[in-house]
Amino acid sequence: MNGTVISKAAAHWNSYQLADILTHCFEGYLVSFTIDGETFATRFAAEDISLNDSRIWMQDGEPKALAIITRRGQTSRLAAFAIRPELRGQGLGKQFMQQLIDEARARGDRNMWLEVIVGNDGGLALYERMGFVRQQTLVGFHATSSTLFTETGDMLEIDPLVMARKMMTDSRLRLPWLSAAETLYKLPGKAFVLNDVAYAMIATNPQFTRLRMLYVDPTARGKGQAKKLITLLHERFPGLSTATAIPEQMAPLYLSCGYRQDPVTQYEMLLKL
Repeated sequence: MNGTVISKAAAHWNSYQLADILTHCFEGYLVSFTIDGETFATRFAAEDISLNDSRIWMQDGEPKALAIITRRGQTSRLAAFAIRPELRGQGLGKQFMQQLIDEARARGDRNMWLEVIVGNDGGLALYERMGFVRQQTLVGFHATSSTLFTETGDMLEIDPLVMARKMMTDSRLRLPWLSAAETLYKLPGKAFVLNDVAYAMIATNPQFTRLRMLYVDPTARGKGQAKKLITLLHERFPGLSTATAIPEQMAPLYLSCGYRQDPVTQYEMLLKL
C-alpha cells in the first residue's frame, strides 16, 4: 500500500459519481454488479441513505472503498460495502467496518443490519468476526410462464402509500429492509389490492418489473388470498421477478404459483450495538 487511506463523507459526491465509485469498487466481486446514477439515486433514496454517515476511503486522491449507510431512527444498515481489488486482503475491511460500527454507536444507533450474498465467504467471515449474527436467508424468484390476463375487476390499483400505511399498522410484522413499508412507497411502481385484504407492490423500471412485497391482512391469512393475488400479478406482468429479499420460509408459496427460485441468496445479519 503506497499511500495513506483517509475517509470522507459520501456527501461530497453526487449520485452519478457515487454510482461510478460503487461499480468500480465491486470489480471482481462474486456476482457481477453495475449501477448507474439514476438507479443509484432512486434505490438508495427509498432505502433512506445517509450521505453524511456513508463513507468513501481515498488513497492517493482516488476512491478505493465505499460504504453506503442507510438509517431509520436508531437503526442503521450497511446497504453496500465494496473495496477495490488492489486493497483487498490487507486487513482494511476489518478496519473500515470497525470505523462504521464506532460511528454508529457514537450517534446512538441500537442496531446495525446488512445482507451478504451466500458464497461470499470472505465477507461473511468478516461480518461474523465483527459480531454480526445471521437472522434469516433471503431468496428471490422469477415467473416461469404466464397466461393471457383477463381483467375481472378483482385486483384494484391503489396508491402505494395506502399499502404501506396498512402494513405499518401490523405491529408484529418484521420485514427485511428492502421489503419494509418505509422502503416500498418511495419506489416508482404500482400497488394493488385484492378483496380489501391482500396487497402487492410492483416496482417498475425500464429493465424489469419486480414484485417487491406481498402482504395479507392477518385476519385473512390461510385462505388462499396470497396465492390468488400472486397468480393475477403473474398473468398481468409476464416475466415478473422478485428482489432477493423474500424470507426463505415463503418459498413454497411462490413455487406453487409457477415461480422458479433464483440461485443467488443472501443472509440477513444483525449487530446489536
